[in-house]
Amino acid sequence: MEAFSMRSEIAGRITRLQPMLGNSGLDGALLVQKVDVFYFSGCDQDAHLWIPASGEPLLMVRKSIERARQDARLDAIVPLGSFSQLPDLIHGHQHSPPRRIGLELDVLPARLYLTYAKHFPQCSLEDATSLVRRVRMIKSPYEIDCISRAAAMADNLLAEVPLIIRNAPTESALALELEACYRRMGHPGILRTRAFNSECFYGHVLAGKSSTAPSNAPGPTGGEGPGPFYSQGAGHGPIRPHEPVMVDYTANVNGYVADQARTFAIGLLPEKFQRAHRVMCDIQNAVAERCLPGATAADMYDLALQMADEAGLSEGFMGHPEAVPFVAHGVGLELDEWPVIGRGIPMTLKAGMIIAMEPKYIFPGEGVVGIENTFVITPNGLQKLNHFPDEICTV
Repeated sequence: MEAFSMRSEIAGRITRLQPMLGNSGLDGALLVQKVDVFYFSGCDQDAHLWIPASGEPLLMVRKSIERARQDARLDAIVPLGSFSQLPDLIHGHQHSPPRRIGLELDVLPARLYLTYAKHFPQCSLEDATSLVRRVRMIKSPYEIDCISRAAAMADNLLAEVPLIIRNAPTESALALELEACYRRMGHPGILRTRAFNSECFYGHVLAGKSSTAPSNAPGPTGGEGPGPFYSQGAGHGPIRPHEPVMVDYTANVNGYVADQARTFAIGLLPEKFQRAHRVMCDIQNAVAERCLPGATAADMYDLALQMADEAGLSEGFMGHPEAVPFVAHGVGLELDEWPVIGRGIPMTLKAGMIIAMEPKYIFPGEGVVGIENTFVITPNGLQKLNHFPDEICTV
């Protein structure tokens, strides 16, 4: 039953991509990025996946062909000894040579591109990134179920924080305990991102002054991290009473992630932290109320900015000293999927999209407060998948 359902799931994804390829004038897409190959085949082997604009896809596997035949939910699976075999394999599979090939140019290394150009000299190599990402952006019931289960896993983790935070002297000590909890719950211990040079390990555990350290993290918070070799997330900063502690850890079920964050504190926080946190929750709720299918991402972002400004919290909203130009991002098999609720993004929101909304506020040199929850856009608006209370959790 599982194999049948996953085969149907994969077939549906391919069926949605193929008309988009044809309408773009592409003969097919040659996919090599691991997550895209998994999404459209069901396996994560070292492989090239040819999806023609019409007809059956072809999975060409460098390693491991045995594992690919076990995991993939496709019929045409063949070994690939060298890149020079690609043209003949594709030509033989579809009985005509392609003329326009779509590639994942957002992530494809230049060396691979030049290799393809060498072996397909008569072909136009074009960018199919937006087509692939648009298909992946709308989640199926199966994907929504996986992400919902991941959100439930995250709720269970957050419930553990009050039980262990008092005995965690530092950010890294708390992170260690949380990661052990996640692994016991079945978390595979991996978090995938798409953006070039983007890395993330579970997420961020940030406390007090350390949480406001600038970093290269693509989100609103960074942290000191373990050192200059990885300058984000949990470091060696102390966890002190009456200072905010941000736990921003992703959960993972079957490769699908849910992203959420909560603010904790040992003892009451000063009123300015409490007020800023309430405003962040108000922003989340107001945007969620208006995030109906047909709304535009840019308008939702503008609403969040307006509310922060009206509360006198523009400076420090979504980062300090540099603020990120978004308030929510898509999640799925990767942490940084479409859509993005951000500045000037004209994308129309649709049912089936899943976003992680994260209004956060930074007090420079003092701490971070805010919220993050994973939502699915339904025909009736946003449905929150996390259920752990949004309020500051005081222990």
